[in-house]
Amino acid sequence: MKKHLTIIILVFLIIKIHSQDKSLFRAVYPIGDRQALGYKTNIKSSNETIIFEASPILRMPFFNNIRERFMDKKDKKGATLYIGFNPTLRMYNDSSRPVRTPSYKIGLGYQELHRINNKNSDKGHFFSYMLESGHYSNGQNNSAFSNSIVDGTPESEQVYQSINSGTNLSNILNRESGNFSTNFTEIALSYRIVEFDENITPISGTKFNLSWNRFHNNLLHLFDIGGYTKEDINIYGKNRFKLGIEQFCALSEKGFLKNKLHFDRVSFNLDYEYIYKPHPFVNPSRFELTAISYFENNVGLFISGIYGHDNYNYRFVDSGFQLFLGLTFDIFPPFEMGN
Repeated sequence: MKKHLTIIILVFLIIKIHSQDKSLFRAVYPIGDRQALGYKTNIKSSNETIIFEASPILRMPFFNNIRERFMDKKDKKGATLYIGFNPTLRMYNDSSRPVRTPSYKIGLGYQELHRINNKNSDKGHFFSYMLESGHYSNGQNNSAFSNSIVDGTPESEQVYQSINSGTNLSNILNRESGNFSTNFTEIALSYRIVEFDENITPISGTKFNLSWNRFHNNLLHLFDIGGYTKEDINIYGKNRFKLGIEQFCALSEKGFLKNKLHFDRVSFNLDYEYIYKPHPFVNPSRFELTAISYFENNVGLFISGIYGHDNYNYRFVDSGFQLFLGLTFDIFPPFEMGN
């Protein structure tokens, strides 16, 4: 429990640092999940009550020259190579074990951003891509569908043999100590069109996203470490596809949000995820509609409406509606892009 609280405390420290010094955290990432901390409603099928959810994502770059390259008038591309650590923690209303089966995703990532039209244009057209590969698990060792049997044993295989196409997986899920483990590789593409102000800083734009996430057994496709069992992969499927669109715009200097509340810009995001060939009980679709209002220091307040499968490791067997609201950060904030 202490290690989970330590991570949550670090999130609040990051919020404080962001609010004091905008010159820090200057590395930008064209593609990727945002950090989040907030309240999320529970899914009825899980019979659990969520108090809060935190995703204190950390990217540790070997290099990241995207901002400096695009501020240089001579360059039209930039790149970054990094190690990404993406944990997700949920605290439940449970007196004995309030933080259950957290998600830990760690991998090696590479991204590039290219401007694909003339720099003298009033609009910028940008293409970016991302490649990430690593490990994804929840640090537990029992069967996903039995809290008294170690995963991967002959006894665990017998549990899976009792599961058929009509089994309600939410009812039998081991939510306290069930194992979720796989290795992954994700390929993502992004295309954005932005308008600039007189300082060559984006003030509005549209972004389109497409990604493919592949679960595989060997770490980095090379090492037989930390993979899945054949019984598990038959349930949660090897492939996940995502589509997304984002619209953002700067707020008017004379408007109430800018003048009184000191918000800088707003964004609206619509995302769709599809799981290819999971167990028949699993809802393969997930829709997420998010509105975010950012301050000048890139801290944002967000609210999301979600419908479809859950995305908290093996709780993808749960499905329904969730509301999520809280704090986030912009991983690709507007900055001067020399013309």
